[in-house]
Amino acid sequence: MRVNQAACQAKQSGFTLVELAIVLVIIGLILGMAFKGKDLIDGAKVKSIAAQYNKVQAAFNIYFERYGSFPGDGCGAPPALGAAFAPCPVAGVRNGLLNNANEANSAMILLQNANLLSAADVQSPFGGPWRVTSSGNTVLNAGVGNMNFLSMATNGVPQATADARFVCALDRLIDDGINTSGNVRSTTAPYNAATDCWGPALVGVSYNVGMRLLP
Repeated sequence: MRVNQAACQAKQSGFTLVELAIVLVIIGLILGMAFKGKDLIDGAKVKSIAAQYNKVQAAFNIYFERYGSFPGDGCGAPPALGAAFAPCPVAGVRNGLLNNANEANSAMILLQNANLLSAADVQSPFGGPWRVTSSGNTVLNAGVGNMNFLSMATNGVPQATADARFVCALDRLIDDGINTSGNVRSTTAPYNAATDCWGPALVGVSYNVGMRLLP
């Protein structure tokens, strides 16, 4: 009897094929949900950028209605962030464009000081704040006249710090899907309406990106 019990116990050890199949199915479902969850997060980031862009555009228009000029236009130096709001002293020509680094750097600060934007509104998902490019920069608007873009700029010049996949998807969501035309632009590398924004070609690539604000 003891021998038979030992034999039964030996037969019961380990997993059956059915049990292994169930485990593999569960693992596959978990991995599938993880990848799908990442896709949903990436898509949410693109929509968040589009929402930020719309909010900044609205803030520019409200500022203009209140004060008769766009934020930063004519500023000789950026005001202090968080200071009691007052339009900066006019040191240049108010021409409806932010022509230089001082004007471009003043824009987002003035919008925050006027309580039209919060610190969260100007924080991009790429690890830096949104700023405004000067209309004289030649990175995004070369050959097409003066334009100001919402970008991750340093002293009015856009920097290549945005994930190319998000830039491509954003362009397709709110513009024409072509990197050198329309209101969303990048000149780091070409993409068009037929590009797979989430494909391997754009993985690990950083873009300068601009979303047109003025004019």
